[in-house]
Amino acid sequence: MKKLLTVTLMMILCANPIFAAQGIIGWAAGGGTDTLMRNLTAQMNGQIDPVNRTGLAGAMATLYVYGQPADGQTLLMNAENPTLYKLLGYSDVDYDDFECVLLVATEVVGVIVPAGSKWQTFTEIVEAAKNGHEIVEATTNVGGMPWTLTAMLGNITGASFIQEWYSGDMAARDAVINGKADFTFCKLQMGRNLFRDGKLRFISLIHNEKIDGWDVPLITDEYPTFAENLPWGPFYGVFMKKGTAPDVIAKWREEFMKAYNSEPFQKWLAETKMTPLGLSGEEAMTFIREWQARTLAVLSKANLNMNFRFNVGE
Repeated sequence: MKKLLTVTLMMILCANPIFAAQGIIGWAAGGGTDTLMRNLTAQMNGQIDPVNRTGLAGAMATLYVYGQPADGQTLLMNAENPTLYKLLGYSDVDYDDFECVLLVATEVVGVIVPAGSKWQTFTEIVEAAKNGHEIVEATTNVGGMPWTLTAMLGNITGASFIQEWYSGDMAARDAVINGKADFTFCKLQMGRNLFRDGKLRFISLIHNEKIDGWDVPLITDEYPTFAENLPWGPFYGVFMKKGTAPDVIAKWREEFMKAYNSEPFQKWLAETKMTPLGLSGEEAMTFIREWQARTLAVLSKANLNMNFRFNVGE
């Protein structure tokens, strides 16, 4: 029966270009993961129906896909966050329980403040927090990218911020633009146009090399010792539950690689200053495990007890 289902699925994939499996996106609409995955699947002629399933730093989507049959009809589209789930106690399920169809890209993030903010450098924000001022950071839940970077940098700076939770990085970004938060960590793809239009300011890039077209100080200019943790940035991938038939995984890998290599998608990656990866299988898992080891090594030295406030409905 399983073999029959596999053959049937392959016939549908080959014969019907508008067949739609579900691509479960772990973060909210309009955010970095969502934007990348929708740009990618837009090149696939309707084969993937992207569906957002948010919560617990992508864990709700991860657990949902893990709970579905391993039949190739439900794919996980997520970022780096599952590598931290066991540390955070979210779940015993992580990327070791999936096959990597395609590891798409990684990217640089930076510190953003409102356009009219008095803060000119990240050091000013850090020192204000250390001197007892209430500095509000927009974040995306424990295990999200802003939380992770706050823990990593807190280990070096000694600063602690009030972290207000938002549903995704677009909501966190907009909270900063609207003056509801002093700063957040923002992906370049999420802030580049608003930065260009003067609606927010990048005051630091979490990177160790200058990026073409971005005249923004590097975090290592202010905190040189952070260089040992760089390069560091979120990554994005498409995954299928282990146990899925190899020929089904291979077919989806072929389809996603076509989309990945398409001219429109590669142009978009270049415009957003992302680093293309195009990895799959064991090569992708090696990248993920190395990223996980580096990040956990830093977090093991950090103070993970942070101050949080909730934003219901944001």
